[in-house]
Amino acid sequence: MDMMNSLDLLNSEFEKLQNIIESITKNSEKMIPDIISLYYQVTMVQTFSKKLSSDIESIETSEQQKFLNKIDEIQKFITENFSKSLHPDILSQLVTSIQNSTDSLKQLGENSEQKTKEIIENEALLYKKLRELMSTKEFVEQYEIGLNND
Repeated sequence: MDMMNSLDLLNSEFEKLQNIIESITKNSEKMIPDIISLYYQVTMVQTFSKKLSSDIESIETSEQQKFLNKIDEIQKFITENFSKSLHPDILSQLVTSIQNSTDSLKQLGENSEQKTKEIIENEALLYKKLRELMSTKEFVEQYEIGLNND
């Protein structure tokens, strides 16, 4: 793939990322599939931009600085609009949601004398939601580990 096609692809994926960030910031309750899709897109754009940046530096072209400036712009956008703002917000929301789910399950457990089928089904759904939240939090924390390793 030539450099122009690579840059076009990076721009396209970056636009998708911007749209995801825009839609997720408008929604106060971030849903797990949206969070996962966001993190995959961020990781993909970051990885692709780093690879493209190293490829560009290894060749001499008159367009080299223009390409590097665009990549720097993309990386700066991710840092400012995701890594330093949205990412901590998502992590905080997940921690709060996990605590709320845990508290709800504790309350249900205290009233365990006479459990109806409905209560048991409700409890099972809460456990499922808690597992999803905890898995998503672990996934999000992996991004944090990557940030600290850069």
